[in-house]
Amino acid sequence: MNDTIQRLKVCHFASVHTTTDTRVFHRECVSLAKEHDVTLIAIGEESGVFNGVNVIAVPKPANRFQRIFKTTRMVYKMALEQDADVYHFHDPELIPFALKLKRKGKQVIYDIHENVTESMKIKRWLPLKFVFIQLYLIFDRIAANNFELILAEKAYVPVYKRRYPRKETNLVENFAPLSVMLPYQNSKRSETGKDLFYMGSFDEMYCFEQMLEATYKLMQRGWLGKLYIIGQVHPDIVAQMRRLPYFKKLSKRIEFKGYLSIGEGYEFSKNCAAGFCFVSNNVNVRDSLPRKLYEYMCIGLPIICSNFPTYDILVNSLQIGICIDSGDVEDITNQTFELLNNKKMLDYYSANGIKAATDIYNWEKEERLLLTLYQNLFVQI
Repeated sequence: MNDTIQRLKVCHFASVHTTTDTRVFHRECVSLAKEHDVTLIAIGEESGVFNGVNVIAVPKPANRFQRIFKTTRMVYKMALEQDADVYHFHDPELIPFALKLKRKGKQVIYDIHENVTESMKIKRWLPLKFVFIQLYLIFDRIAANNFELILAEKAYVPVYKRRYPRKETNLVENFAPLSVMLPYQNSKRSETGKDLFYMGSFDEMYCFEQMLEATYKLMQRGWLGKLYIIGQVHPDIVAQMRRLPYFKKLSKRIEFKGYLSIGEGYEFSKNCAAGFCFVSNNVNVRDSLPRKLYEYMCIGLPIICSNFPTYDILVNSLQIGICIDSGDVEDITNQTFELLNNKKMLDYYSANGIKAATDIYNWEKEERLLLTLYQNLFVQI
């Protein structure tokens, strides 16, 4: 490879992910813009140049039908107009359009954010799930044969090795950027009070009801803190919460802040003692680690998470929090109560998290992997 970095024209495009998506924009596009000319086409409200990235916002579709049959075509057309050297897409529904770009002689990367087949199994709105899963696997095979594959999580590597043993994949994990998280870092969580923190999707997959019930039981045991919830809450989940017998009594102890940027959201974590990070028994989330776990680690927020092996191995080996059966509300309550009242352990987990993130689990290392990958794959363009 040449010692001189070759500047490429890069186009990231998505029909589901947004122009402010953490991985797509804040991690990958901003990093790539340090060495390449980068355009991002995705769902959003504001176009312009942000952090060195040319952002083209596409209106949010009114429904799924419009997204699949109209938005995908719109995004593809805009992407084609860029005449980029490299196209990097993020949603499986764009595979047919990415294939068109490949046939036009373009270099294409498929960025796989989740275990798509497992994700399909739990989508209530999706009819004939078996048929759609088989259809996706056909498109996935096409993708594996035609595109470079980037996986967002280590757990996806064996999945693709099993499906396509001869196909090479590239792992670029969703670790947190030290530079961004530094203002929210705190290694003395014992001095912040007893508030709890949660950031991310708030639904069944992430055990919203267990978190709420455990919070209510903590309140019954004399806990005087609050649970801060950062993230969108679907109207169906709101309706379910209102039917919970204890919800009215609990309402004064929880604060829903809605969707916020990383900075706005983690501002509320500064005075929290620990963070919830539970997932349900679904392969898509059970066997992979969420972005928020790495972010909690980076800011020194002790982690209270599920005890599935993937979580248990990392959290216990690094000593950054506690792992609990996410279906056992009594155990969640008891162990959380004990941790909140153990100042020594709070600070111990906090310091260990910051050290692990600083040494290994940070985006700055993954950024270099991504930039090197681009240069190695496309140096001949």
